[in-house]
Amino acid sequence: MASQNPTVPDSTGGTQKKTPLYTIWSADDFRAHADEFPYSKELLRNVSRTIRYCKAEVFRDCVIGTIRIPQKKEEKEPLLTFNYYLTGEHIVFVGNSGKLKPIVAKCAAALPESTTPDQLLLAILKQTTEDDLLYLLHIESQTDKMEEEIANSKAEDFFKVLTVRRHKLSELNAYYEQLRDIGELLQSAACGAIVQHGQEWDRFVHRAERLQNHVQFLRENIIQLRELFQSVQDARQNRTMGIITIVTTVFFPLTLLTGWYGMNFVNMPELNWRYGYAAMIIVVLVIVTVEIIYFKKKKFF
Repeated sequence: MASQNPTVPDSTGGTQKKTPLYTIWSADDFRAHADEFPYSKELLRNVSRTIRYCKAEVFRDCVIGTIRIPQKKEEKEPLLTFNYYLTGEHIVFVGNSGKLKPIVAKCAAALPESTTPDQLLLAILKQTTEDDLLYLLHIESQTDKMEEEIANSKAEDFFKVLTVRRHKLSELNAYYEQLRDIGELLQSAACGAIVQHGQEWDRFVHRAERLQNHVQFLRENIIQLRELFQSVQDARQNRTMGIITIVTTVFFPLTLLTGWYGMNFVNMPELNWRYGYAAMIIVVLVIVTVEIIYFKKKKFF
């Protein structure tokens, strides 16, 4: 268990403990203190499940929710997941303290003493999205590189790479949309008694919206890239089929001739003609030459 416990002077000149800004508990720690929270059942229900998305639920004097921060790489495992119980004076984080504690401590240390719990939650969300734009720009540059590889016919494992990237962008799009929903809820009148810095949440909502717009732009690029790759493949297949068609057309008259004279009937005059074989060679060369000239004139190749 980790918490921040500032102290203030009391009326006798000593000090008394102030309500801690935050507490970090494991799931078992929270279960042990569940009776201290009016809406602990809702949070316990979240704790008993795998966290798959970000959300916030408003109750009379608290906000309960979950945060799932996706990995900003190609890995499937999330960077961080935790539950939170937010009131106007305190916030409880429930999750893996090994991952959560350094992030929360870093954000709390960077905030002034007058920080409110919702500001701490906001600082954590800002800190975990701080480098997201750079990550999205990296994806964009990799997408542009894939487009060049397609143009140069050097794309390898194209659909495998594209599928992984598309899934990652879909995950990020849902993530930023969920952050927007949380921000809009916390700045609404329903949270007026809990959240004291609605304008800061409003700015965060706009930031999440810009990131989501960038993700949607990248998703459109991925779709266009897939269509481009399919067009290149179709064009290549059409060229191959065109070559096969031309070769078949060129050899069709020759096949007819060989089949015709392969019957070897007794009364076929060319069979006993001295120059029959040479004449057939000349006929074949003339036919092939005429066909090639015709195909070139029609720009079939």
